[in-house]
Amino acid sequence: MTTNLPAIGFQGPHGFQEPHDAVDLGHLGQILRRRAGTIVMFVVGATLFALIYVLFSTPQFTVHGALFLGDSESAADVRPSGLNFLSDYSTQSDVETQIELITAGALVQHAVLETGLNAQITPAGAPPLTYWRWQFYHGGQTKSFVPGPTTLQALYAATPGRYRIVVGKGNSYTLYTQHTLFAHAHFVLRGILGRPAAGGGIHLLLEPAGDHFHAAPGTSYDLRVSSPEALANSLLAGALTVTAGGPPTQPTKIATLQFRWNNPWQGRRFVNQVMADYIATQLSWNTQSASTTASFVTEQLTHISASLAQADKKLATYQAQTGLVDVPQNAAALINQLAQYQAQRAKLELQKEELQQINSSLSAQHGLDNPYLVSQSADTVLPTLTTALSDAETKLAQLRSQFTDNSQHVKVQEAQVVKIEASIRAIVHNNLAVADKNLANLDKIIAQFQERIKAMPTEALNVISLQRSTNVLGQLYALLMEKDEEAQVSKAATIINTRIVTPADMPLIATSPKAVITIVFGALAGLIAGVSLVFGQHSFSGRFESEEQIRLAVRLPVYGAVPRQTKAEITGNIFGPKKLNPFSESFRLLRGNIYRGTVPKTSMVILIISSSKEDGKTTVAANLAKILADDGKRVVLVDADLHLSPLDGLLKFGDTLGLTSWLETGTRPTLQNWPDENFKVLPAGAASFSRREPLNETALGAIFQNLKNDFEYIIVDSPPLPTVSAGMTLGIFADLILSVISVSHTSRRAFNLHNELIAALGRPHGIIINEVESLYYRDD
Repeated sequence: MTTNLPAIGFQGPHGFQEPHDAVDLGHLGQILRRRAGTIVMFVVGATLFALIYVLFSTPQFTVHGALFLGDSESAADVRPSGLNFLSDYSTQSDVETQIELITAGALVQHAVLETGLNAQITPAGAPPLTYWRWQFYHGGQTKSFVPGPTTLQALYAATPGRYRIVVGKGNSYTLYTQHTLFAHAHFVLRGILGRPAAGGGIHLLLEPAGDHFHAAPGTSYDLRVSSPEALANSLLAGALTVTAGGPPTQPTKIATLQFRWNNPWQGRRFVNQVMADYIATQLSWNTQSASTTASFVTEQLTHISASLAQADKKLATYQAQTGLVDVPQNAAALINQLAQYQAQRAKLELQKEELQQINSSLSAQHGLDNPYLVSQSADTVLPTLTTALSDAETKLAQLRSQFTDNSQHVKVQEAQVVKIEASIRAIVHNNLAVADKNLANLDKIIAQFQERIKAMPTEALNVISLQRSTNVLGQLYALLMEKDEEAQVSKAATIINTRIVTPADMPLIATSPKAVITIVFGALAGLIAGVSLVFGQHSFSGRFESEEQIRLAVRLPVYGAVPRQTKAEITGNIFGPKKLNPFSESFRLLRGNIYRGTVPKTSMVILIISSSKEDGKTTVAANLAKILADDGKRVVLVDADLHLSPLDGLLKFGDTLGLTSWLETGTRPTLQNWPDENFKVLPAGAASFSRREPLNETALGAIFQNLKNDFEYIIVDSPPLPTVSAGMTLGIFADLILSVISVSHTSRRAFNLHNELIAALGRPHGIIINEVESLYYRDD
């Protein structure tokens, strides 16, 4: 018996088409429809997970504030004439440096302690404020976070731990550690609200957060304190960001602070505190150098003032004792001249001190950060050079923000800065040498005057000495008064114009969670995960995942393609309820292919087999028997699956005699009628026979010969091969072997072995593709 049947292709608008290797989107749609349940399960699961995440997450709020990063400058309009300040000398850091200063760990940590951000106080036993609680109990209003009359806050708490606060009478309170599984609660300290308290290794300031505090005595609160340093570091890792407007190469001087926190009221206080602390710190830095100079002059002025008072007292006492009120005119002139020289020497000493400070500043590479010192250096070239140095350093900072340190532009500018610094250093060294030389000359002149004074009478000499001290100290005092006035004006004139542009305010809505977006994203994530899983299983399952794959991989005639039955088409019977439907039509096509693909003869044995169980071979065998019988053929369905008979469970044959008893006794049992159908059934028979070697080839040949005498078509439902070897024996007597391959169920490896075994029989062999996409076979 031979067959001459082409493989059945997909039916298109121009008839049947051969399969090809092009990507078929319809095939992908088949996979998605077939595994729609899995995809829906992932979508529903991911959506529920997203919903639970939204409901039980802690709401987060974003607070914004803005700073103008102004220049540090001297108030030229308030400085008196005669003071040579550098109006063009700049002490402003570049924008990036100022942003780094704002986000310095110490400044943020200080703001954390000042606002109590690291010390969270809640009523004792209160559950965490989740998103659903905030929406349900507070209507999603941020004003619910504003402190009420029973709200407390803890400031400057630096000792991490969990504590219990119990309010007493007269605004007193007691602090305990919280009871845990591993430690009992114990007393820490007692304090008064609004007053700093310390004890038990901790210190803090516990005070009402709102007005009109009236918590009843005995009211308890939970206090959780975290490390301010650790919290500051975690905030700088993402919750607190400071950015400048404009492009990165030319940022503006407006710095925007953005802070994300679970309490908008605390977040607003924290952002405002950070901005205020930065302004205070910048003002402190900018007045530090002027304060140092003013302190030095004030200290010298105090010393000279005391010395002058003592000299005046000595002169008055001596004059009263000796009666010598005045000295000769030439002696007085001598004393005055000597006083002038000594005053000049003191002035040179001050200039030398200022030059040495400038030199130390250059040597330490801190830059010339004191305009007052430069202005008092008594050099006309030095201010011009320092202004040029400031401009060069500013340009270098800009170039470094645009290029790397190895850039030619940066290297040229660095060389320019080094050159200007070398020129300033040379001038300072020269001025120091000149000052030393002038001091040496003045010392010689003063020594000469002192020798001339020694030649005068003793009484006159004493008066001259006392008057000289008084005059010298008086001139020094006047000089230092002038210097002190200049230093104080310089200190007062050092101002900053950094300002808070936009104070932080409480946001009206929560930043996260974004309920709708999160749930939609969860659904999309579930959809993507489900589709990915489906296609992943499709790619790596090792099974035939589509009709197209089977047609391309199996080079055997395709006798039929049986569509998957819908739920409406599946009933308790193995046959569909409708006479005309894709399922029944597929068997009519199968019947026609059998007619055309085989040589007509009086009887024919068709073996229906598969490579694994549950591929649908029994359904195919029964429906094939029905469709042949409907065409007027005499048909018998032989249940040869002796190990696990699906037909026996479907038709409830029980202990009815069947194939097993016929093989054992050689006596033909009574054939059964399929209910409401016009074909016969030879049941498998008693299950006890399956424990022996059931299929005797000789006895089996006699059985098939007997059946051929009465029937035109003998449809044999075989056990799966290679799972059970009986299929090989049954195949010897088959005129046509039809292997059932189920989409998404049949293993490629198992079918390859199955096909090799069937090929060894040398019998006509074709395939029936089961559970294909039914849409291809509908006439819509």
